[in-house]
Order: sequence, then structure tokens, then C-alpha cells
Amino acid sequence: MGTEGIPTVRNLSDYIKSRELVETTDPDFQRPLYRHEGFDGIVSFGEIDAKLSAFLQSQRLETGLTQSDFATLAGLARVVYSRYELNISRLTVSRMIHLSELLGFLPMQMIHAAAPHLYGKNPEEADDRVELFRLIHDLPHDTIRSLIGIVGQLTPKDVLEARQEAQAEAERQRLARKAARLSRKGRPPGRPPGRKSSKVETQTDD
Repeated sequence: MGTEGIPTVRNLSDYIKSRELVETTDPDFQRPLYRHEGFDGIVSFGEIDAKLSAFLQSQRLETGLTQSDFATLAGLARVVYSRYELNISRLTVSRMIHLSELLGFLPMQMIHAAAPHLYGKNPEEADDRVELFRLIHDLPHDTIRSLIGIVGQLTPKDVLEARQEAQAEAERQRLARKAARLSRKGRPPGRPPGRKSSKVETQTDD
């Protein structure tokens, strides 16, 4: 089993089926691509960008900062920053992280505003999941650790087993990389493993 209960697949068609992907087109792509349907069908990347821009503007307005003031915090000229709110320039992940630092929102809140289907099977479930995470985010660490144990008992067994298997595999890969590094450190310099010296020893008369 793969992570989150999704079975490991060996070919593309099986993977497409396991992820419930559908073939579609998008104005930004020359070739067909596969997407997961949202609550209202396939949402184009242009629509997603527009929702991200609207979320950013709403978060900035809640602070009371003008575009000029906020652009200064972001290290941008006002006209450059305004292109994000006007959906002219696309947000990169690193820019989104920076903006979340400045405005105090969680990145998942911004993604939820643009693609709520990633967080639930229906709008209500998606909203509840994001709200739950927001509430947990503000809790003390000790309380969070206690909640991990409680939630773990409520998590379906197959999901827990899949997660544990993924963690074990990640640990095996980490140990393998560590062993490989140690092996490389122990090799004589300038000679690849398994290669013999090209020098031929000759006997000399004493």
C-alpha cells in the first residue's frame, strides 16, 4: 500500500484510476492533461489564479495596509505587487510563503480558497477540515501532542498501517543513504571501488 491508503500501482492507467483523475484541457496547456474534479467540475488554472489573487487582496485589506505599505514589506514596488492582486502575475510557492509570513494566514487557507476539493468530499467537509487545522494551529504544543494520541486511536487501521509503512520505508532509505556516504568516505582517494591499480609491480635485484 502507498501513503494515505492509496494502493501502489505499476502502470499509468491504474494510477489515474486510483487517483480518480480525468482527462481535460486547459487554455494554459497545449496538450491534454489530467485533473481531479472539484465540487463544480474542473476549475481552470486561470480561475484558480483569480481566486488566489482575491484571497490575497482580502487578507491585505483586513490588515488596513495600503498596497504601497504592504509592497514595502514584501520588498516590491507597488506596481509590481499590485499585479498579484490583479491576477496579472502568478504567485510562486515561495512568494505565497512570504506573503503568509507578512499577513499571518496559513498557506492551506489560501489553497482552500482556490481549491477546496483538496480538503474534503464536499464543501462543508472541506471547510471543517481547514477550520479544525486553524484551531489546532493555535494550541500549545503539549495539547497538540495529546491530540495526536487521541486522533491516532480514531484513525482507520489501514491508514495507520500505510503511514507506518511509508515512515519505515523513508527510514530505510535514510539509513541506506547514510551507509553509502560512510562507504564513500572509507574508499582510498582517486580509486573507484572494484578497480585495481594500473601500476605493475616489478621485482628488483638487491
